[in-house]
Amino acid sequence: MTGRVRVEMRRSGGFTGRTAHVVLESARLPPAEAAELVRLVSAIDPGIVTSTATSAGADLMRYDLIIERGAQRWQGTVSDPAIPPQLRPLLQFLSRYT
Repeated sequence: MTGRVRVEMRRSGGFTGRTAHVVLESARLPPAEAAELVRLVSAIDPGIVTSTATSAGADLMRYDLIIERGAQRWQGTVSDPAIPPQLRPLLQFLSRYT
């Protein structure tokens, strides 16, 4: 997949209750990191991002996501322990920038 990818993540919850926010755009990243972001976004099914999830406890992590790939845009929330396995690599990549 080629083209522009933009991902915004707000992470909240956890034992400390600390929130984190990151916005990454493939056009503004070094080439290797941009390629990895594009690969990770291309590997997910957009349907897993569009549903809203609620967590059962305040100490569980919650991720509010906005993903843009070209002209397509998805927005939604996922939370522990129900984070889809195919989404975890993208969340880990984004967390490196928080």
